[in-house]
Amino acid sequence: MSNFVHLHLHTQYSILDGASKISELMEIASERGMPAVAITDHGNMFGVKEFHNAAKKAGIKPIIGVEAYVARRGMTENTSKDDRSGDHFILLAKNYTGYMNLVKLVSLSWTKGFYYKPRIDKDLLKKYNEGIIATSACIAGEIPTAILNNNFDTAEEVALEYREIFGDDFYLEIQRHKTGDPVFDNDTFAKQNTVIEAYRELSAKTGIRVVASNDVHFLKAEDAEAHDRLICLNTGKELDDPDRLRYTKQEYFKTEEEMREIFSDYPEAVDNTMAVADKVENYELNHEPIMPEFPIPDEFTDKDEYLRHQAYKGAKERWGEISKELEERLNFELDTIKKMGYPGYFLIVQDFLRAARQMGVSVGPGRGSAAGSAVAYSLRITDIDPIK
Repeated sequence: MSNFVHLHLHTQYSILDGASKISELMEIASERGMPAVAITDHGNMFGVKEFHNAAKKAGIKPIIGVEAYVARRGMTENTSKDDRSGDHFILLAKNYTGYMNLVKLVSLSWTKGFYYKPRIDKDLLKKYNEGIIATSACIAGEIPTAILNNNFDTAEEVALEYREIFGDDFYLEIQRHKTGDPVFDNDTFAKQNTVIEAYRELSAKTGIRVVASNDVHFLKAEDAEAHDRLICLNTGKELDDPDRLRYTKQEYFKTEEEMREIFSDYPEAVDNTMAVADKVENYELNHEPIMPEFPIPDEFTDKDEYLRHQAYKGAKERWGEISKELEERLNFELDTIKKMGYPGYFLIVQDFLRAARQMGVSVGPGRGSAAGSAVAYSLRITDIDPIK
């Protein structure tokens, strides 16, 4: 059994950035005896259900998370070029409450905070922090950025601010991508080491624990070239453009042995990945479908009765005389709809199509799955006469 867990990992749902296919990820993690693995896609949770199902099937604990973008000046402040990307920040759900808070944060990042990227801010983190583990992320995070700008006091202030929000569930995250290429090693690798040394001091001073990660974007070392081309597609750059975005090619799904060698001078940072994973509870994501509330008039006892009333009312408007054949067909369809539990669905679709027509919104002649339904025609969900 492995004693290391990847807590910072991008799947193919980090669009045009991650290249880790979930099914293959679980195969490799299972072969290596990894007890858990996290998903932390950029700003979204698109892959969470597929990831959760695949992990459960493989006998691996799924750690659901996201690499969030934290707006530097707050979501409600005037935006500027400084706010285009925000500071990277890792959020992991340790229980179902944390999962629901992640869903809330990510939803708000898209609906309220979007500016080039889906952003949240610290006010939202303070409001929706329950059940969430957080880490300082890569060198694009707020604390590493302060360190690299020689603002250690600011780095300490921000670290303490996050500890105030998340308590012992906040960690300082370290990465180390040595390539042998002097261009990268004098830039990314050097910056990572600067952050690591600052974190040693910061951790000793504040008691905030350090955790190691590898910022996984693809699964195997040999996938680096394919991933490099993916980044070209993402940024619209030519492969030979000297100024384009490049990764170190070390962002693959490394083994515990590789991680322990990389952090041989900081073994507790590797050990702490297990401490984080142990905090995460097993919980299910499956639940009954949540339908919108659809109120019905007081004179009707339930949606079945109201749907029948609406269907017969509409049928008289459509056909005038209701023949015995038509009555049998309507009753058959209504009974089928009732058995399948769809009366509310039909009423809701009828309601928004009626509203659309009143607002002058173009409405097509029918919806595919119910195009031959007499009930749908009676309700004006479709406009193609199924009897004719």
